[in-house]
Amino acid sequence: MGALIVSVLVSFPTESASLIAALSPPAKKKAAVDPKSYLGMYERAADACPGLPWSVVAAIGEVESQHGRDAARSKAGAIGPMQILPSTWQAYATDGDGDGRTDARSPADAIATAGKLLCVNGGGDRATLATSIWNYNHSWEYVARVLDVAAQLETAKGAE
Repeated sequence: MGALIVSVLVSFPTESASLIAALSPPAKKKAAVDPKSYLGMYERAADACPGLPWSVVAAIGEVESQHGRDAARSKAGAIGPMQILPSTWQAYATDGDGDGRTDARSPADAIATAGKLLCVNGGGDRATLATSIWNYNHSWEYVARVLDVAAQLETAKGAE
């Protein structure tokens, strides 16, 4: 009796490749996450909102600017690595690095602000998580993309 071999190709969107690489252990010894790294800032933003998955904050960072690599002002006027509108920034700005200032172009501040915005809109509750993402960017396609990238990041981190 012959054996049947099934091959499955799993591909992550290119927008997740850099963060997934950062989540991969360098060797057998797992290093602590640098709190100043994007991953550390995503985790800290999520920790400030019990129930908010770090992967959702990270997925938004990936979708919006590839973790700050493409943070030019959007056509809608959004700025910084988390692409936050100036009016939203004024309402939710958070000092994520403790320097006494809030700057939408600062990754620490932008990521903390994104976490706060998600939290205020129900991001800490799985039942309202999708709606909180929709409030971040009013598109259900955006919500689906963020949740897809977040699931891939969770899977990649779980494989460490």
